[in-house]
Amino acid sequence: MSNRILFIGYWNLDDGLTHSTIFLHLKILKEIPNVEYLHFVNTQREKPTKNSLDKIKFLGVDYSPLYSKNLPFNFLNKIYDFIHFPKLIKELCLKHNINLIISRGAPAGSLAYLATKENKIPFIVESFEPHADYMKAAGEWKSYGLKYLFQKYWEKQQKKYSKAIITVAENYRSRLIVEGILKDKIFVVPCAVDQNIFFKDKNLGEEMKLKLKIPYEATVGVYAGKFGGLYLKQEAFQIFKEAFNQIKDFHLLLLTNTDSSWLNEMIQQYRLPSNRIHFKFVPYNEVNNYLNIADFAFALYKSNHVSQFLSPVKIGEYWACGLPVLITPNLGDEMHWIEEEELGFIKEKKDSNYFKKFTDFSVSNIINKGKSLRGMAKVSQVYNQILN
Repeated sequence: MSNRILFIGYWNLDDGLTHSTIFLHLKILKEIPNVEYLHFVNTQREKPTKNSLDKIKFLGVDYSPLYSKNLPFNFLNKIYDFIHFPKLIKELCLKHNINLIISRGAPAGSLAYLATKENKIPFIVESFEPHADYMKAAGEWKSYGLKYLFQKYWEKQQKKYSKAIITVAENYRSRLIVEGILKDKIFVVPCAVDQNIFFKDKNLGEEMKLKLKIPYEATVGVYAGKFGGLYLKQEAFQIFKEAFNQIKDFHLLLLTNTDSSWLNEMIQQYRLPSNRIHFKFVPYNEVNNYLNIADFAFALYKSNHVSQFLSPVKIGEYWACGLPVLITPNLGDEMHWIEEEELGFIKEKKDSNYFKKFTDFSVSNIINKGKSLRGMAKVSQVYNQILN
């Protein structure tokens, strides 16, 4: 059977997650023989850049942004999105003779569920995670709030009506089976990384050190991402302080769009050496350049009952560049892999002497093991299994 697929994303086209996850999956789907047609839609809140549009064009995928009204109140905006967008999706399905929908994540899966209630087109939710509970754990939503209640209900419907569910962690697959979901319907694909985009390049690292005026002999730790929400906030700077205390010539690279005034406030509060801290927020296609400066990396998430279901794509990107990673406890399947496979450490309060040990890791082992755990092959395998 030939598949005519509509792929739904929930992030802006220029969002780093679209570039790091969705584009990779579109590329893989295009290479599957029985995918006859592939069309990508996403919720879009501003005009996309030419660079992102060019990438979609290069992939050879048709593209239709679902433009939000950007109403003054966020809640009204969400109501509009979840009423209007399913109608647009149904129209696209009819126009392009779509016979399968794939959605990335539970919010996009909600749109797929709402769009297929009448036309009965089968849909798959990949990267399915308990999004409502993530938002609650992050302090963004309340358990009695309408956003939480609607998303929780839609996730329940996705579990019931989807053709297949692809989680990012074995931990969550196990939980879904306990909930009564048929195990043959659930697949696992950790967030994969394209190792043509992320790779170790020693010469590049030396060039970038010169660019940032970091001494050649300095040890560099990198942190990529936000602070707060699912991530540690002030507590992260206490961990950074431990690194400065243990490593004589330590430099910290922060790849973040967090407000610089707040970062400077944290630096002062924790008495960190500002001359050895470097802030950068760079386009996705430049992240690899900066990761090559580093000797190790941080993945600092809040440890709670839902953190075990995560699969942070940044960890795969770190490993692709040969970087051992310090992670917080109870984080995804990484909590099973990271020490067993010699890919980094789990941050435990009883032991803070990790930073002196990061030179003990084998870069080639990290790259090879990272590829086996987070490479593109698993994505292709599972898609082929479901589509055939």
